Amino acid sequence: MEVFFTKRDLLQELGPGSDLVAVLDRESVREGMPFILGPDGSYDRHLNRFFRALPTLGCRSANSWEGYARDLAVWGRFLRERRDRSVWTAERADFDAFYAARRLSQAPFRVTAKTWNRSSAALDKFYRWAMDERLVASAPFGYREVAVAGQASGRLVAEAKEKVAGGVSVKFLSLERYRIFRDVGLRGRCPDGTEKLGRGVRCGARNASFSDLLVTTGARLEEGGSLLEPELARLRPLPEERSARLDLATLTTKGDRGRSVWMPVRVLRRVTEYAEVERAVTLARAAERGGWPGRRWIEARDAGPLGGSLRAASGRWISVRWSDLSPDERMRLVEVDAGGTRLGPLALWLSERGTPMTLNSWEYVFTRAGERTAAAGMPVEASPHTCRHTFAIHMLTQLVRQQIAAMRSGSSDLRMGAYERVMGDPLRILQRLLGHSHISSTYIYLDSLAEAQELIDEAVAELAGRLTEDSIDDLSALAGAW
Repeated sequence: MEVFFTKRDLLQELGPGSDLVAVLDRESVREGMPFILGPDGSYDRHLNRFFRALPTLGCRSANSWEGYARDLAVWGRFLRERRDRSVWTAERADFDAFYAARRLSQAPFRVTAKTWNRSSAALDKFYRWAMDERLVASAPFGYREVAVAGQASGRLVAEAKEKVAGGVSVKFLSLERYRIFRDVGLRGRCPDGTEKLGRGVRCGARNASFSDLLVTTGARLEEGGSLLEPELARLRPLPEERSARLDLATLTTKGDRGRSVWMPVRVLRRVTEYAEVERAVTLARAAERGGWPGRRWIEARDAGPLGGSLRAASGRWISVRWSDLSPDERMRLVEVDAGGTRLGPLALWLSERGTPMTLNSWEYVFTRAGERTAAAGMPVEASPHTCRHTFAIHMLTQLVRQQIAAMRSGSSDLRMGAYERVMGDPLRILQRLLGHSHISSTYIYLDSLAEAQELIDEAVAELAGRLTEDSIDDLSALAGAW
């Protein structure tokens, strides 16, 4: 079983006689949606229907779709090659054998508990869906009931999941290592900071400004990668302001919840310079090579900071707001003039060919940057999500330091909820900055805080210094604090 992905642009290259694109549109198949083919090229209609159902099952991320598809393909290959079964006929003994092969085998074939839990979660979602659709009578693993506070009955949780000891490992960079990764890896400069003549990175300004955007705002890859060039015009900070508020489009954020980030003025200046110089040159070269034919472009005109007009299938022009467009729609926007000539994509980040940068392309850019730093004798590895983690760790460090400084100045009340004031407020601020729906998601950064022990010791010493006998005149003031 092999995983493939829906790409309408490739289907259109088959010629006008192909009606496959129309079929995909009729069946509401999302761009980038995975599908699985058997070893003989066969297509299991019910199996692949599961992927089309994922958005309605609460899974809207293309990265999650890919993860589910790959985990399901591994399970299907194991059943076919080792157990002579299919995903529809698997039994408990088959799943036990799968666990033994994945978790109890020798290295390098053994996977970690984290990988196993991710895989079993994907299979759990698949079999719950299959049982609801009456495609199978039961899952090839058991379920246990977990109590839920305030409810008479608990919820069923798959027994396949392992308990993982310890906290979640968060990969982040120190500011020094980030500078090496950005300048040597993404920009292609020499370790001494000088330009590398003749062998530099062609899109170095694009790469560096994009990573700076992620590392200083905490934006996710899809959030930062889906920005449109006209939207930069909305960011006009006052002379005395050091950052500009950027309202991210709702459909580009996780869970479609929408949120805002604060872009430092210096980073905004770098991004604007990229748009005015490197991006403009890229568009000019692409136009000389023939422009932007084919592809499922959505033609746009009158592009402003908040929205523009899009050409509908009927030929009519309809006014839309950029904030209402999905990431896929944003990557398909192409500006046209009054005569219908295509002037170029509206996406902010463009490839060398003048087409919008895909999310996978950014992952490749960061991988190549790591290879450059290694070749320069200064190995630093990072991904776009590492930039988000780096933002979180350094922001949390500064927030905690500010909270301790406020305690020292006497502006914080240490008698009530001291721990909450030391750690709770910074975490809630970070939660909002990262767009986490639950603060439990933000707590993972406490375990990775570079100076956590030092900060805690500093806070405890501050408390001990203040809570002396002379500092409390009336013990009754503490009544009700516990």
